[in-house]
Amino acid sequence: AILAQASSSHLDGSDRAPVLNSFVVPMAAAGPIKLTYFGIEGAAEKVRLALVLSGMEFEDERIAFDQWQDMKPTTKYGQLPMMKIGDAEPIAQSGAMLRWVGQTGGLNPPELVLKIEEVIGLCEDMQRELMPSMYIGMRPHIYGYPEDMPDEEKKAIQMKLREKLIAPDGAFPRFLGYLQNFLGDSQFMCGDKPTIADCQLIPQLRHLTKGVLDGIPTTIL
Repeated sequence: AILAQASSSHLDGSDRAPVLNSFVVPMAAAGPIKLTYFGIEGAAEKVRLALVLSGMEFEDERIAFDQWQDMKPTTKYGQLPMMKIGDAEPIAQSGAMLRWVGQTGGLNPPELVLKIEEVIGLCEDMQRELMPSMYIGMRPHIYGYPEDMPDEEKKAIQMKLREKLIAPDGAFPRFLGYLQNFLGDSQFMCGDKPTIADCQLIPQLRHLTKGVLDGIPTTIL
C-alpha cells in the first residue's frame, strides 16, 4: 500500500531539496531556532521533519529522561517539545510549531491549507484512539483505576483496547482507510510536494510499525 511505502521513507529532505528550494521563505532575521525534546521521535518529529524539509537551520536539543524532572518546572506548560526562536518567548505546542515552520518554510501553501488541515485532523483523531491504551500503562488513575494498579492488570486492559483498535471494524483500519483513500495514487498527501500534512503523518505511521506497541502488528499497514 502507498501508506506503507510512505511510512518506510525517511523523509529527511536529503532528496527533496531541489523540489523545495523554489519556495523556501527567508527567515527575515527571526533568529536562531532551537527545538528541545527527548531523544525519541514522539511529538517533536513532525516539527523536525518540517524544519529539515524546508531547509531551515535549527539546533536539535535532545535531553535524557533523567533530566526532565529538574527541567520541567522551567518550561512554559510543564511539557515538551519546546521551541525557541531568537529572543522571542518559547513556543510550547507542537502543532503551533509545525504550522509556523510550514508557513515560514513553504510547506503550508495557502491554496492547500484546508486539505492539509483535513489530513492533520484525521491524524489527530487516529492518535486519540490510541492514547487510552498507552496511558493506561503509565497513568491508570486518570481512567479511574488505582495509581498502583498491578502491571499485569494494566497489561491485560491495554491488550484488550488494542485488540479492539486493530479489529476489522476497529478504529485503525477505518482511519488508515480514510488516509489511503485521501492519498489515492499520489506521492504526497496534499499536492505534488511535501507539506506539513506529510510531516504529521509519517511519524505516526512509523510509530505503528516499529514494534514498540505491544498488540499492534508491525504489518498493520
